[in-house]
Amino acid sequence: MNFGNKIVILYVSFVSLIVTLVTLCYKQDVELVTKDYYAQELQFQKKIDAMENAKNTNETITHQVNKNGIVLTIDSSLLTSDFKGTVTLFRPSDSKMDVSYPLAFTELEQVIETGNLVRGVYKLQLSWVSSSKSYYKEEVIYIQ
Repeated sequence: MNFGNKIVILYVSFVSLIVTLVTLCYKQDVELVTKDYYAQELQFQKKIDAMENAKNTNETITHQVNKNGIVLTIDSSLLTSDFKGTVTLFRPSDSKMDVSYPLAFTELEQVIETGNLVRGVYKLQLSWVSSSKSYYKEEVIYIQ
């Protein structure tokens, strides 16, 4: 084999390697935290204010994870006539596993069933409005 053939083989191998790497990178699934990441970034100051509201009040929503699910408990003073909110179980590793529920307390408790969820780490994101004031709380939980 002469020198010219070696150069052609080296060049073809290099091009094949680059084409393979570009193909693999193109097929890689890249996810942002949310689909509307940039729109939510503009609303981030409202979220920071809601987090401060939740941190600076004694009335809050607490959670406990057990075999049956996640038990949310609310202070009765938060259940005003304009109370509304959502609880989101955010799965950092796969956005397709995120679930969201409205906050609907019965006798100051709400149970969220976790039997249909995949085991692993979730972020429990609680956002609610009470007495025209926004609150936001986020905790890391592990579903077994």
